[in-house]
Amino acid sequence: MNMMRNRTFRTLLPALSLLLLLAAACGPSPAAPGPAAQTTPLGPGEKLRVVATTNLVGDVVGRVAGDRVQLTTLMAKGADPHSYVPTPSDTAAIHDAHLLFANGAGLEAFLVEMLANAGGSAVQVYLSDGLSLRPLSDRHQGEQGDDPHVWFDVHNVVRWVATVEQSVSALDPANAAVYRANAEAYNRELEALDAWIVQEVAAIPEANRKLVINHPVLGYFAGRYGLEQIGAVYPLNPSAEPSAQDLAALENMVRQFNVPAVFAENTVSAKLAEQVSRDTGVKLVLLYTDSLGGPGTGAETYLDLMRYDVQAIVEALR
Repeated sequence: MNMMRNRTFRTLLPALSLLLLLAAACGPSPAAPGPAAQTTPLGPGEKLRVVATTNLVGDVVGRVAGDRVQLTTLMAKGADPHSYVPTPSDTAAIHDAHLLFANGAGLEAFLVEMLANAGGSAVQVYLSDGLSLRPLSDRHQGEQGDDPHVWFDVHNVVRWVATVEQSVSALDPANAAVYRANAEAYNRELEALDAWIVQEVAAIPEANRKLVINHPVLGYFAGRYGLEQIGAVYPLNPSAEPSAQDLAALENMVRQFNVPAVFAENTVSAKLAEQVSRDTGVKLVLLYTDSLGGPGTGAETYLDLMRYDVQAIVEALR
């Protein structure tokens, strides 16, 4: 992540004043758009060209920016950001962009090399910068760094919204009022979602509030909503296979704590989670985690994904 940030700062030296403005977005409410010197000159009918890395980031950016920008999302629904391989069209989109939004915190490992190859002058915004990041679970000592799955705490996505509004308003102040109205409306939905999650999780008995999942994606969810993520099949990167000893230890943990269910994910192979479920005799339940779901899944947007997952978790654990 340090390499990524260093590259970002070098890219943004010509726009240092914009960085200072964006830093204000780490607070509870957005500040006013920046001065005209920070705008991006747009021709008649031209829109701000914006790229989002993951479809979760793209969904949030789209809710704030709406149709006032030309938004390109690199990862299709179902793509795993941990192992994503960018395409030539992705590189071209970044080269041509005015503004790039990424989750950051090490999630998009492909970005460092991709940005070096793409060139261009896009302002790069990492939405996890300035958030209080959680360290990886002690169970995964082989991994270094922070947990990047920040969107599972709705409060963090409220902060994303402030950062997105600041960023698009600074480069496109002519539409700042629209961006502000969109952000305010979306934040009301996020606040209602957060309150609903608190209410739903309260129905889970205290003894059952333990989460075992394919890879450790629910740390922020557990921390915000009063659960505990006690184990995962894979470490942070699902491409790293666990050993037989690791799986046996996880199965013993499931039995020891009487965990009612093991959770699989839409972007990670469920084969080993199925084995843990089969060996321990507990339910296997699908969640949408690192990617939105396709049409008809009930997880097509960030709001939908959170509702789907919360309902699945509560039903499995209570």
